[in-house]
Amino acid sequence: MLKPNRQITILLMTVAMLSGCGGHSAEVPDELIPVTGTVKLDGEPKGNITVIFNPGKNTTGTGGYGVTDKDGKYTLTHRSNQPGIEAGEYVVTFSMMGLPDGSPIPEGKDAADVGAVQLLPDKYTNPNREMNLTIATVKAPSVTLDYEIKSK
Repeated sequence: MLKPNRQITILLMTVAMLSGCGGHSAEVPDELIPVTGTVKLDGEPKGNITVIFNPGKNTTGTGGYGVTDKDGKYTLTHRSNQPGIEAGEYVVTFSMMGLPDGSPIPEGKDAADVGAVQLLPDKYTNPNREMNLTIATVKAPSVTLDYEIKSK
């Protein structure tokens, strides 16, 4: 497992890439496909899991991300802050940051400031296609993708 600081760095870099990092908003593609679903952790719907769709090598889209609510439901957002993502194949990763004892990050606190760590195994958090077997194909008109992941 990665060291906590490296995990936080990887998560922040991924979010920064998806958010565009620039001073202007990303262009909205002609067609964004709505993607929704539910994430279960150890068989139970779980909130506060970030779901990231990283474009596959033949996908021209930029991907997107969503965060699960208390019922485990997510909706993907494109980096232009519009709902949906472009059609294509994506490597799906998940992130759930928390305190080393497994408790959530206190509201209003920054993950790095409280020593937060990645609570999910590397096989779910690594966008390297060879290590991550969670692949999703997104096609019009809309897609519902549910996931069951394990904490160990």
